Amino acid sequence: MLLSSMIRNPFSAAPWGWGRLTLTALALMVLAPAASIAADPAGQFEKPPVLQAKDLVPATLLSGEGFHVDDAVPTDGLMALFTLHTELGTLQVHGIELLRIRVAEVPAMLELSHESKTKVFAQALARTGAEPIKAAGQMVMHPVDTVKGLPGGVGRFFGRVGLGAQRIKEAATEPEEASAGEKAGEVAKRTGQTTRDILGYEQERRELAHRLHVDPYTTNPILSKQLDEFAVVAFRAHVAVTTTISVVVPGSMAITATRITSNMVWDTPKADLIVRNQKTLEELQVPPATIKAFMRNMAFPLSVQTALVEDLNDLSKVSGVVDAVTLASTAQSEDQARFIADCLDLLSRYSKTHTPVARIIARGTIVGRDSTGAIVVPAAVDYASWTSRTSYFANRPDLAAPKRSVWLTGQMSPLARKNFLALGWQVNEKTALLPAGSALGGTAPSHP
Repeated sequence: MLLSSMIRNPFSAAPWGWGRLTLTALALMVLAPAASIAADPAGQFEKPPVLQAKDLVPATLLSGEGFHVDDAVPTDGLMALFTLHTELGTLQVHGIELLRIRVAEVPAMLELSHESKTKVFAQALARTGAEPIKAAGQMVMHPVDTVKGLPGGVGRFFGRVGLGAQRIKEAATEPEEASAGEKAGEVAKRTGQTTRDILGYEQERRELAHRLHVDPYTTNPILSKQLDEFAVVAFRAHVAVTTTISVVVPGSMAITATRITSNMVWDTPKADLIVRNQKTLEELQVPPATIKAFMRNMAFPLSVQTALVEDLNDLSKVSGVVDAVTLASTAQSEDQARFIADCLDLLSRYSKTHTPVARIIARGTIVGRDSTGAIVVPAAVDYASWTSRTSYFANRPDLAAPKRSVWLTGQMSPLARKNFLALGWQVNEKTALLPAGSALGGTAPSHP
């Protein structure tokens, strides 16, 4: 009643003395979605809290041989920032999934550190000219810092984000690049090594990573440097470090660390893995410009890129696959790349273990619509607070449906959960990223 009277006469005074309403304020009220007003009538948004690590992850991830995690964990509204201290250095870790990976890498780091102090390794290192291949390895295999300084938070996926047409356009106009094998050859020439040397070094590195149960394409700067050093020594000095090192890592952690249950990332040469991913995308009828934009996006470690392509292949009969690749091509950090890959992984598992997914909606973030018409939102987030961005997403009119659910790998704040439930969402928290063939785990869902 009040709003309609003000629209008829926007400059009239309200009966309780608000004073005159400006046209700008009126426009904001009129344009605000009604659902948003209903969900958060007082605009009581939360400031993302600093939480205790023990409230987010199990004790096994907080301390152990050679590592411990700080108790205080800042959050940004969706993700948690952990500080992991190891005997070899301190790492800032964004997100629970990456914390699992980094903790799983600690035994390998300690083992390599121990081996590096042995007399045999020291003598072998002295006999090799390690630096050239080491530099080539960094350039060919591990562009870890290529996206440093770009916006990295996953919050952008819950705002007003398009499909990434500009990124596709930019990639389409960039000069063609050489194949992965040709790049290796060019780098080898610049460093005075042969292509055979580079490929031999790469094989040693992958085999060593396999032996240690770690990702050969890890972005852990400490472990990556160790793998480089040992691979060079093993290849050029013929020291059998790959057969003398054995680290026992819990199976679930090892699977999380590679995100692929097969030995693909260990057994397949890098160039072949890239070609395989590209061919899979071509078979999915992804346009060449979109494939180029995605494959050139250095925010994706090759292991994560491969896992994402595998999940897309599992969803090959679902409409919207192309849009998912387009969205993935816009990732500006490893955090964002892993978020998209994890969301697709959750959606793939939902399709296998619950109701088949019929459509992928990749506007802003990854959303699914299953065969019953229900909206399914996979959310690989740690702790979702009720912020203006979260409120916007919860009230998106294009996600309105009689049945809709959100599947979080982490949890919501009490206020966020309350508001999502009030809007008719089913909330599933602590949904695990499990090995292929397993049902989605987690706590019982909350219903309106």
